[in-house]
Amino acid sequence: MAVKSFRIEGMTCASCVRRVEKALTAVPGVSSAVVNLATEEATVMSEGVADEVLAKALKDRGYRLVEPESLDLALEEEAASKLALFRVIAAWVFTVPLMVPMIPGVHLHVPQIAQALLSGLVVFATGRRFFENAIKQLLHGETTMDTLVAMGAGISWTFAMAETLRGAEHPPFETAAALVAFLLVGKYLEAKAKHRATNALEALLELAPPVALRLSKKGDEEIVLTQLLSRGDLVRVKPGGAIPVDGRVVAGQADVAEALLTGEPMPVPKIPGDTVIAGAVVHGGSLDIQVEGVGRDTWLAKLGKQVEQAQGSRAPVQELADRISAVFVPGILILAALTLAGWWIHTGSFALAWRPAVTVLVIACPCALGLATPVAMAASLGTAARNGLLVRDAAAMERLAAITDLVFDKTGTLTYGCPSVVEVLPMETGLSSEVLRLAAALEQHSEHPIAKGILLAAKDLKLPAVEKFKDHPGGGVEGWIHGTRLRLGHPGWLGFASPTGPAGATVVGLADDHALQGVLMLADKPRPEGLRVIQALRAKGIKLHLLSGDREEVVEGLARELGLTEAKGGCTPTAKRERIQELQKGGAIVAFVGDGVNDGPALAQADAGIALPGLEAAQVAAPLNLLREGLEPLLLAHRLARRTRTVVRQNLAWAFGYNLLLVPLAAFGLLEKVGGPMLAGAAMGLSSLTVVLNALRLRKA
Repeated sequence: MAVKSFRIEGMTCASCVRRVEKALTAVPGVSSAVVNLATEEATVMSEGVADEVLAKALKDRGYRLVEPESLDLALEEEAASKLALFRVIAAWVFTVPLMVPMIPGVHLHVPQIAQALLSGLVVFATGRRFFENAIKQLLHGETTMDTLVAMGAGISWTFAMAETLRGAEHPPFETAAALVAFLLVGKYLEAKAKHRATNALEALLELAPPVALRLSKKGDEEIVLTQLLSRGDLVRVKPGGAIPVDGRVVAGQADVAEALLTGEPMPVPKIPGDTVIAGAVVHGGSLDIQVEGVGRDTWLAKLGKQVEQAQGSRAPVQELADRISAVFVPGILILAALTLAGWWIHTGSFALAWRPAVTVLVIACPCALGLATPVAMAASLGTAARNGLLVRDAAAMERLAAITDLVFDKTGTLTYGCPSVVEVLPMETGLSSEVLRLAAALEQHSEHPIAKGILLAAKDLKLPAVEKFKDHPGGGVEGWIHGTRLRLGHPGWLGFASPTGPAGATVVGLADDHALQGVLMLADKPRPEGLRVIQALRAKGIKLHLLSGDREEVVEGLARELGLTEAKGGCTPTAKRERIQELQKGGAIVAFVGDGVNDGPALAQADAGIALPGLEAAQVAAPLNLLREGLEPLLLAHRLARRTRTVVRQNLAWAFGYNLLLVPLAAFGLLEKVGGPMLAGAAMGLSSLTVVLNALRLRKA
């Protein structure tokens, strides 16, 4: 058995996944096929089946299989995106002249033949894919959203043409054109967002630098591509550099910042024998590292795979419109046929029977149904973008509205994610009043996270010049200021006992040659709005949790401060994901809020993953990205999600209520007395207009 992975183009929803898997497994020789909608990939296990056979099986169902050896995939995707944008622009260029005469006070007269031509170009040219897919699905006995759109637009245009031929003054050509134009915009935006959301692994791998300093047996440095390194090679990482590989330190001492990777906010001292991971940043010294994992064998790459698995492991939830269309569309076609037959038998005249039948088709034409969700989502996504929320997966907005539990990461989410000076303790000595200023002077040229925290606290102070500066990796720094030698670093390196500080705080001492002059306490400070946001979410009935890779005592302290009763520290990325799975198995709908690479699997596993501003790799793993600093935008996102759900439900209720009320009247000929198909066309347009106007309420945050 051979196992191959392919890229699948044309999938839009969970029902597409089912059809692709069904088409592939129907091919003789294919034993299994698993399709991941999030990554748009299919993994096929087969024996002796050519790729061309699989491609043909999917082409017959309206999908495209991209073979593994295709080297022009990026170019093809770019060309497809440009073509989709061209169709959107063309559709609206042709639709606007049809809609402008509807504006009060505008006296633009478009000849009916021109209206028919413009509307026909939109429906049958720019909207050609809807008809092609609907026909292919019909040949296999299936109906989907494409069937609804093709039937709605086709019947609308045909009805308008019939009205033109019988001399009607205002045939509704704009209805068919607007339906297709709106849907093309929605498809284009959905495709763009989806494409950005499928590059989690690449974004993670890019955290590791593409080049490395390889050491020869003689100790000479050589710049090489990271991917050319092998297990057992030696690499050197200098201060400020990112580690390119997973490995073990064989020489040197330095602090390694792993906050984005592990959730530990403070730099971790590394000495020979300690393990390091790709993507972490070295501060305060150089490290010589023996390579143990490169590229896809690194911790980062394995994390990326977890993200992909989580994205594809959700239980498939079929789209509402697809579920309904499976019954609704055939039902309406049967009802129209019965109406035609019944009236033909009753009157004995086909000329009298066709109008009630056409009225049934037009009145039931699912234009409002087709617009109900995409127009509401388009308005909602625009409002979200203006208010700092990027939505990569529209379905996540619906899930966010229904969440029962919300899980917070700590570092960089509820806290700032970097060391800050929380207390300065001067000693009773001559330099005590100058502790912060002198410490900042010694650190003013350092890239160490601790140094950045001290410099931020002293940003308004005038710093003196430092002479004879010297760095002591793993210990601290020293220099001469105004003729006095000062040392700044760990109390143990300075030769003094470390005073007790707040839970999780890092203690840094300042000393001269005679005594300890002062102590600075640094810790990861909580965001000031955190308590207010947590109280607001709890007031909405949402159960709140805290999961962090930081130490238990630090996490428990923050949880007490913010009033969180469900908190756990020391969590690995896998542990976070597994805890979310436990909540989901218990029936909870879970949102997760985080900002680091270590949050990637949890962001992907959650029903609504929300990434705060920070690392692009974390944002790619999440369907919802907050683009503004702080936690306040989280409240806006939840409020907008709930409003969007309400509007979509209202739109669907209107669309179906309209059909349930008028379809029986049309079937029994009761609408013939007040206009028949003409009234049906007007009512159809009014239904769509009502849905659009209701959706536009979402333009306000």
